[in-house]
Amino acid sequence: MSVQTTVISPSRLRDFALARPVLFTVRLALAAVYIIAGATKLYDVRGFAEIVNMYGIVPIDLLPFVALLLPLVEVVAGVALLAGRDWGLALVTALTVLFLAVLGYAIWSGLSIGDCGCFAPGDIPSGHDDGSALKEAFIRDLLLLAGSLHLYLGRHTRAALHVPHP
Repeated sequence: MSVQTTVISPSRLRDFALARPVLFTVRLALAAVYIIAGATKLYDVRGFAEIVNMYGIVPIDLLPFVALLLPLVEVVAGVALLAGRDWGLALVTALTVLFLAVLGYAIWSGLSIGDCGCFAPGDIPSGHDDGSALKEAFIRDLLLLAGSLHLYLGRHTRAALHVPHP
């Protein structure tokens, strides 16, 4: 009895990765992450402001403004991406790059922030105050950036980023 192996060609793998359902799923997942992350921060703006303050990069006078504006922008970006707007993808990508820069700075500076502030304040279980939460968030954001880049690649195949107009 012989076992046959099937080799998938790189072009077929690319075609699958850029297929409309795959791109739609990536877009939906990215949009959901940003909508949920922003909404949970808006639920506790004060707690989010305390976390942002731990990074030490926002002047205290601007802290309330940043703690309110950033989650609002996240929700708007997620909704725009969900609606298939090109600027929604651009905004999600820009926010992801911003978050990677802030997390990279915090890791490089040796900050030991137990809650990265990515979602609702207090969403990290105890025992993560050694800076590992920042590294986990950095890796998670790299995956989000990969999703954004995947959608940009998919735009060139005219798939799934745009919602068809009747």
